Amino acid sequence: MMGLEPICGGKFVFIHNTICLLVSFNDIPDQININGKTFVINTFLHVSLVCIGKIIEKYNVSTPDFENKIINDFCEFSKNNEIKKVEYTDNFKFVSKEDKETVVIMCKVPNLNEFFGLINKKYGLNIKYPPTHVTLYTLPDKLGIFLTDENDIKNLTKPITNPIGHLL
Repeated sequence: MMGLEPICGGKFVFIHNTICLLVSFNDIPDQININGKTFVINTFLHVSLVCIGKIIEKYNVSTPDFENKIINDFCEFSKNNEIKKVEYTDNFKFVSKEDKETVVIMCKVPNLNEFFGLINKKYGLNIKYPPTHVTLYTLPDKLGIFLTDENDIKNLTKPITNPIGHLL
């Protein structure tokens, strides 16, 4: 994948102005059908942890070199606060925006909330904890859809029954 930059000693990756944790799953179908459409497994399975570009845009951040500062803060924070254990829920959602449709599973990432508390205090922001999720499936040749806050969840998603038939 182009633009995939390892950070924090390779524990995380940075792509599309976002700090991500790579994940993998055994035993999920390569494709599923929903509403008469075929969805294929996402080739870049990850949890978007800190969407720096979206934060800058949404909160009008003007701090110079904010992106690099947040990456450095995150790497420092993750040295003493484990951010690798993802807790998957049974909360699956169908996501739709413009010509893109995806299927996501919501998850929890322990200690991530504390990181947002730290950067909110350090930079005088009020960033809300993101709706952490993994995009499992996309339409062929389409990308995922950013879900950065509860408004995105409310406006772009609808709950669906578990499309893979078992818990992750």
